[in-house]
Amino acid sequence: MTAAEYKARAIRFLENFNHADPAVFAELVTENFRFEIVSGLSGFPPIAGRANFAATECATLRRLFPDGLKLRIEHTLCDGPLVAATASADTVAMNGRQYRQRYCFVLRFEGELIAEGREYNDTNLVREVFLA
Repeated sequence: MTAAEYKARAIRFLENFNHADPAVFAELVTENFRFEIVSGLSGFPPIAGRANFAATECATLRRLFPDGLKLRIEHTLCDGPLVAATASADTVAMNGRQYRQRYCFVLRFEGELIAEGREYNDTNLVREVFLA
């Protein structure tokens, strides 16, 4: 795949955080896909497996952000099968608290599908909004 094709698939994957459609996630990731929010918070463990990720992530997004995450992708960089993207969200969480988050996502492809995803964010904001 070309860099433009990797980026397009990565953007489609990330934009689905706004729509939480399990079919979109399922068509873009490998059977043994693994997604991790890189932090020390035990409330957000890694998710493994295509079907498990599609179902779990969609349910979590809908529960935590009833009005949608409102993720905006800012920049994408591609180096072979790795795509990094910076993004931000400005929304309200299910508990009524404002959630203004900044992200860096790193996605690793195997062929045309995403095999691994890592999310880096402001862990303290997650703690303040969801665990305080």
